[in-house]
Amino acid sequence: MSFKLLSKIAMVTFAMAVFIFALEQATGYRLGAQIAHGEELVLLSESEIHKKIIKSVQESYKSDLNNIAEISPPRLSPIRTSQDSTLDLKVVGDLRNGRLPIELSILKAEKVIRRQRLFVKIDFFTKTWALKSDYEAGHKIELDHIHEVKVPSRKISRDHISNPELAIGAQLIRASKANTPLKKSLLRIPKLIKRASIVELIFKKGGIYLVAEGEALGDGKRGDMIKVKNLKSKKIVTGRVIGVNKVDVGR
Repeated sequence: MSFKLLSKIAMVTFAMAVFIFALEQATGYRLGAQIAHGEELVLLSESEIHKKIIKSVQESYKSDLNNIAEISPPRLSPIRTSQDSTLDLKVVGDLRNGRLPIELSILKAEKVIRRQRLFVKIDFFTKTWALKSDYEAGHKIELDHIHEVKVPSRKISRDHISNPELAIGAQLIRASKANTPLKKSLLRIPKLIKRASIVELIFKKGGIYLVAEGEALGDGKRGDMIKVKNLKSKKIVTGRVIGVNKVDVGR
């Protein structure tokens, strides 16, 4: 047999090996018969198991599926099992700290031949407020400049704006794109009350509505809790800043 012919055979063999390897990676199955104790085995790939885990979680949260932002199964090694076995997945506990316990079982003839507990990370959407359009630094925000959006919780900062009133009248510290979630560190929020200024103390609860004069004992932005002194009773109370020189003390 000539050297040239041997070279061609080697190239064809190598090409077939590469093709088989690529096909195995794409399908998750080993090609050709793998015999163990007289039975053919198949290989369940990590990606195939992940798809089944995600489907199982989606079925468990069917009524709340629109609020799930992301389902992240754990890293897994491929599982080699007999061809006539089945993969069973079920939720076996409550969601805690974003982790859901799931039991993975390999069944053959209704007998469990492998069992493993996994923890799947689930991230839900959080409602927050974001810009409708692109705006330059210094832009003063009005109510019609923002809209409510749903963002994965892991992408929400601790100082995000959950109440649109906190953003009204504030200025952007830097240029921002549309749908950028608003957060306090992005805004220059004006002070609505200055220390020692005379303010309205508003008490509203049920059908009762009272207004009195008070003195602010500190500066305050919209939504801040500050201490104020009732000028008539001389009592010091705590209230929430709701407007220019206005404090809600009825909460």
